[in-house]
Amino acid sequence: MFKEVQNTYYTHSTNFDFKMLCVLLHEEKYALAVEKIKTLTLEIDLEALLFDQYNYTRNIIINNKSYWLGLLNWDKGAITRIHGHPDRAFIYVIKGQLMCKDFDKNPLTKISSSTLVNGTCRYSNSVKGKMDNDIHQISAIELSLSLHFYSDNPIKGEIFDF
Repeated sequence: MFKEVQNTYYTHSTNFDFKMLCVLLHEEKYALAVEKIKTLTLEIDLEALLFDQYNYTRNIIINNKSYWLGLLNWDKGAITRIHGHPDRAFIYVIKGQLMCKDFDKNPLTKISSSTLVNGTCRYSNSVKGKMDNDIHQISAIELSLSLHFYSDNPIKGEIFDF
């Protein structure tokens, strides 16, 4: 049912300070981070991003022991599996609309849903060392691009299925 997600490394054409952005996000200075992201959105070459029809792709900017930062490029209708994340997670919608459904783990039950649109963000700070924090599923209502920050590689996140 779910198509494998393609990953590539993103090369940015300006001297934008991605490491400083990660520090701000890690320190939960979201207002400052969003201002930096707004500058970044004007610089992104959308044609340089990996795109996969009917799916989403991860354009990885930084992946190290301290954090993961990437641009996710979404085709309309693309959907993630229900999954969890490390303690810190941050999503900023650069363009488009994403639907986010939140779940409780025991038993796996949908508890809410919300729509993230251009210029909006979502973040969580949960239990360190666990990969089942902020359990959710994201789907693209339209062609979308979002910036994601995690305190660990999101691919390690726990997957949940009904």
